[in-house]
Amino acid sequence: MVPGVFLKILLWFWTSLVLVALALELAITATTTPVEVRVSRFSESVLTSHAHEAVAILDRGGPRKLARFLDELERTTRIHAVLLDPDGYDVSGRTVPPKPVAMVAARALASGQTEMEADGHTAVKARAVTVSGERRYVLVAAVPIGLMRLLHDGLYAQGLRLLAVLVTAAAACYGLARYVVRPLATLRAATRALAKGDLSVRVGSTMGRRTDEFMELGRDFDRMAERLDALVTAERRLLRDISHELRSPLARLNVALGLARQQGSEDQAVLDRIEREAERLNALIAQLLMLAWLESGTAAPARKPVDLADIVREVAEDAAFEAKSRGREVEIAETCDAVVLGDPELLHSAVENVVRNAVRHTREGTVVAVGMRHDAHAVPARIRIWVRDHGGGVPDAALPYIFQPFYRVGDARDRGTGGVGLGLTIVHRTIQLHGGTVSAVNAPGGGLLVELGLPG
Repeated sequence: MVPGVFLKILLWFWTSLVLVALALELAITATTTPVEVRVSRFSESVLTSHAHEAVAILDRGGPRKLARFLDELERTTRIHAVLLDPDGYDVSGRTVPPKPVAMVAARALASGQTEMEADGHTAVKARAVTVSGERRYVLVAAVPIGLMRLLHDGLYAQGLRLLAVLVTAAAACYGLARYVVRPLATLRAATRALAKGDLSVRVGSTMGRRTDEFMELGRDFDRMAERLDALVTAERRLLRDISHELRSPLARLNVALGLARQQGSEDQAVLDRIEREAERLNALIAQLLMLAWLESGTAAPARKPVDLADIVREVAEDAAFEAKSRGREVEIAETCDAVVLGDPELLHSAVENVVRNAVRHTREGTVVAVGMRHDAHAVPARIRIWVRDHGGGVPDAALPYIFQPFYRVGDARDRGTGGVGLGLTIVHRTIQLHGGTVSAVNAPGGGLLVELGLPG
């Protein structure tokens, strides 16, 4: 059975802790002076020599110089030493360590030999000396042992141990983080590419030779991507094929309609109705083919300089001429100079779709406002084209869906307007191909405000 991610992470943490413990032990062993070495530094002859030297310094310089001598001795050897008189008082004025010192000092004074005592924290060694045949002193050295010796080591040794622990832990954790995060980063990048419409993305070849849950997740992702690719491709092919197939009977219908008019049919109203429906069907097929092309994944707009101000002005003039006969008006509220890279025909069609949609839905006697401004605060900078009508608006809950194919809002934008629900979808796809965004909100006071944002 192949170990899963849970077991691997568990083993990795356990191994990391073991490595950190070993690194700490090796660092302690390498930087700590063994107790035996420390105590041996105060062999009987060394201890006697230091004792005589301490008494001599006491006679020459007094307790202060003796205290400095003992401090220097502790700094260089990490061993705390005191010089006691026969009554057990430290003649240098330094702090006398607790119980073991007094007991070992008393034994050394009584025996005249070197005495030693040790507990779990400290080893104490004492040596009695006689000066001038009368004065007696005892030098007592206290050596930390066990864990306490670590606290008495120098900053360099302690820093080296800490560095060993940090480096070992960092190396182990870095390996674990790479192991866990690398496949997640691969899946995240693939998911983003899939969300942007790249249905060819796969992760199986980038996961390496893994045999855990991440690899299974990668395989599931590939299967999902393949299924989505097949479904979307089939849908687009079906849409394109149906649109092409409808063109033939529609062409024949137009020919029959022309023949009927030439023969002087009496029911001209029926022929007019057939002609209108044929025109609508022809427009629908054209929109379906345009949508299929935009969603095919192979559509790439031309990249040439396009003057958006000219497009907005031309569309507004054409729409105003047509709207005048219906009791409506179109006016340009604001404009600016803006040149973008793109396909002039596609951009013209997108702006025209939005303006004509607004003219179709605005109330009689109202004005459709069209504007263009440069948004320098956006990152990156944007050219924003907005169109506002004075119609019934769209329910807030329906706003996120009005750019989907064939979506209709029955209450506010009914079928009597003649639309089929593809115009805004084509606008959305066109602006996306140019790296822009489309949004729609209900304007204050009624009506719909549609905004096209293009990189500028």
